[in-house]
Amino acid sequence: MLREILIRLPPQPSSLPRASAVCKRWRGLVTDPKFLCSFRAHHRKSPLLGFFEKRDWRIVFTPILDPPDRIPPVRFSLGRCSSTDDYDVLNCRHGLVLVKNRSRTEVVVCDPVTREQHRVAVLPEFKTIFFNGSVLYTAGGQGHVHGGCHSCPFKVVLMSMYRDVNRPTVCVYSSETGIWGNLISTEASYQLGGDADNSVTV
Repeated sequence: MLREILIRLPPQPSSLPRASAVCKRWRGLVTDPKFLCSFRAHHRKSPLLGFFEKRDWRIVFTPILDPPDRIPPVRFSLGRCSSTDDYDVLNCRHGLVLVKNRSRTEVVVCDPVTREQHRVAVLPEFKTIFFNGSVLYTAGGQGHVHGGCHSCPFKVVLMSMYRDVNRPTVCVYSSETGIWGNLISTEASYQLGGDADNSVTV
């Protein structure tokens, strides 16, 4: 009965820490990995915690929740990618943040929760032109629960425009194989904008 009650707590960042402080029994229950999986499965969608943006010359996390659910910006630091002007934010999805360095030689997949970073060298075809990108976990199907997929395999999708032919070109990187797939082009015409300081949510 207690387990079913706690599973129905709001999926806010402070809910389970507060419950764990009640007593030893509650703490043991809410920290159990099976309970955490059931908790995520019950709520399905995690709350929006805030967004990453380029402010002045740094990438910073801006929380949007009120206390006690407000996440301190330093908690979601992207390490070196946050402390230098050499990086720009491309995308954030499933708790992962994708940034690129300004020299366009690599993209970095950052996990703000675990502080893990995965650096991926950019293909030569993308080094001399503007590109955009996205990151996503490859864990799919009915067993996939948003918020419970840290350390799962991921894919990086980069898209660029060859200005001489005005044709989009896409390439996909898989962390499972550690290599980029084949370049994929389309005959459809598309106008790709220039570099912008976009904000992305997490």
